[in-house]
Amino acid sequence: MAAEKLTKGRLIQIIVTFTVLIVAFTWRTFEHSDNKSVNETSCIAVNSCRFEFNRNDYLLELDTEKGAFRVIRTSKLENDDFVEFKGESHHISEFISLASSRQFSFTMINGEQILQVYVNDK
Repeated sequence: MAAEKLTKGRLIQIIVTFTVLIVAFTWRTFEHSDNKSVNETSCIAVNSCRFEFNRNDYLLELDTEKGAFRVIRTSKLENDDFVEFKGESHHISEFISLASSRQFSFTMINGEQILQVYVNDK
């Protein structure tokens, strides 16, 4: 690469290029955010309750004898979603142990949407 004299035109071109890059990176940094929308729902469940999330119907089943619950998607046969409960991720068709079935909450995440479900027995 040959050494060239820095002319005014070349200096302006370099400044404009860097300005465009800095503006683009700054805009993308501020524009980028966690776009997940958080929805909440309540469920009054003695044995079961139904709720809807992301155009799918779900059934929450409580097993008070085992002290556990599970979520099943009723609108499709595949149950490939996950439930987050107390920091752990569980497959929705499996039973998840509970300390108390009177009141608890869990989270379902589907793409860009989050559903926080609050369960009470009253």
